[in-house]
Amino acid sequence: MPTQDFDAAVAASRAAVQAMGQGDPEPSLALWTRRGDAVLANPLKPAVVGWAQIEAEVRRVAASFTGAAPPMTFEEVARVVTPDMGYVIAFERARVRRVGSEDLVPLSLRVTTVFRRELEGWKLVLRHADRLPADA
Repeated sequence: MPTQDFDAAVAASRAAVQAMGQGDPEPSLALWTRRGDAVLANPLKPAVVGWAQIEAEVRRVAASFTGAAPPMTFEEVARVVTPDMGYVIAFERARVRRVGSEDLVPLSLRVTTVFRRELEGWKLVLRHADRLPADA
């Protein structure tokens, strides 16, 4: 059943976000398609397209974090799954520590994540995030 596999992909992407907050890019990198049509659109930077640019950006972002305080929360707004594609729209909230600071600061993102079924399973093809006010 495609939905069960998709649920596992979504759970893996949430675990990858938590790993990014600890400075570890590897779980996130493992989720991405290696095809040239993938897009990563983070807040504060222009979108990047294709595996090479996504890999560099994921590593850069992970290197900016030195830790996140539990719990990181994921508030799902919508989910659609077809046999070959699926997406999730959610709010991600955490308190994170950036390199060079001991302070935990709130990070609230509205995120759209799109997956495509490929031979290896569900792969990330789009992650678009924008910042929200801390109280949103």
